Amino acid sequence: MYFDALKNNIKQMKEIARELYIFSNQFDYINSIEVKGAYVGDNQEKVLLINILNSLTNQLKILNDSIPQLIADAGSPVVSKSNESKQITRPVPLTTVQYAPNEKEKISIVISEDDKKEFLKNLSMSNLTISELKKKYTVQKPIVGAIRKSNRYAKVSNMFFKNISNNFIENGYFGNLNRHLRKINSGFVLGTYLSMIFFTVLLTFIAGFLLVSFLMFFDVSLVFPFISFAETGVLSKFLTYFWIIFVAPFVAGFLFYYYPMTESKNVGNRIDQELPFVTIHMSVIASSGVNPVNIFDIIVKGGEYRYSNIVFKKILNLINFHGEDIVTALRKAAISSPSYRLGELLNGLSATIKSGGDLHRFLNKHAENMLFDYKLERERYTRISETFMDVYISVAIAAPLIFLMIFIIIGSTGLGGGIFDLGFGLLTILLILTIVFLNLIFLLVLKLKQPPM
Repeated sequence: MYFDALKNNIKQMKEIARELYIFSNQFDYINSIEVKGAYVGDNQEKVLLINILNSLTNQLKILNDSIPQLIADAGSPVVSKSNESKQITRPVPLTTVQYAPNEKEKISIVISEDDKKEFLKNLSMSNLTISELKKKYTVQKPIVGAIRKSNRYAKVSNMFFKNISNNFIENGYFGNLNRHLRKINSGFVLGTYLSMIFFTVLLTFIAGFLLVSFLMFFDVSLVFPFISFAETGVLSKFLTYFWIIFVAPFVAGFLFYYYPMTESKNVGNRIDQELPFVTIHMSVIASSGVNPVNIFDIIVKGGEYRYSNIVFKKILNLINFHGEDIVTALRKAAISSPSYRLGELLNGLSATIKSGGDLHRFLNKHAENMLFDYKLERERYTRISETFMDVYISVAIAAPLIFLMIFIIIGSTGLGGGIFDLGFGLLTILLILTIVFLNLIFLLVLKLKQPPM
């Protein structure tokens, strides 16, 4: 019994020593970057770390004090020697403390009865403080979407077309599609995405065939009854609608194939809008003299640049998981970057690091150039908006008012029953609907042309 208790106590002491090592290193790291001026946190994090270290140290002392008593024989007196005499005392009563740090683990230790209350107090304090520290200052913030669930549609697609997709890939086809999938950080590998394209084409073909079969025997109308039996021959109806069977699958497959390319361009534009501010941020961090890898680590943990972080995470993964050096990782990330400007920046960083140049000076100069381009783009958007405003006033405001006045004048004079066999009341309603439609078109165009904020 006492041997098992001794073993459990020593095991827990090792675990506490491990935690002390981790949190003391974190405390020392904060102090070091504080001296360099690169620390962006608050003093509360240091206070929490100090409380954790104190409570863990107290737990370690209590466990350490119980070791001599456990080693001694059960119930035998403990002898303490002094220079003058030998004093015999009875052993201190021991008690067992059990607790569960998580659902899967249960810890049992034996300590002095007098120290039980103090140990539980420090244990509770350390657990609460660690939880608060992880909640507010976790080193690795949870990344939404980092763990992706399996896609049922992709599974079904692979069941039917996996072998066909792999044959195309082995023969060297669809390399451009694979590059764009990697640029947008797609959750699908090339083979799975091809299977999804083929499966979508198949489903669209079946849906088109069923639709044409339905239209061969029924007529569809906007007035009641909406569906009625066809009055024309089946052959003529088939000749009218048979193109749907072939056009619909082609359009669906084309859209599926073209989506990664358009999304890659969109992500690239978003990165270009973030890049001036990302470069300034990197320049400030580099001025403190930190390791280049830590620059990307700090940017990613900040979570301020959604699209640029896609590329920066790839750089960190290449270094931390694939074992690449910083120069090679930067070059590979530059090749797969959806933004040409970010690729240039990464290649420049790679060359600067390899040659031993000044990162802060390079990033500072690059940031100035990017800010200049950013201002030019904003000015260009302002001029485009002014042009659209002139067109909007002419087409969507002045022209409808003129037509409306003409309709009112013609209607009041009684000159005719309308235009194109339509009454002036109906023409007025159509004009209002046209104005609404034009407004929606202008809003959509401005939204598409507007650079991201």
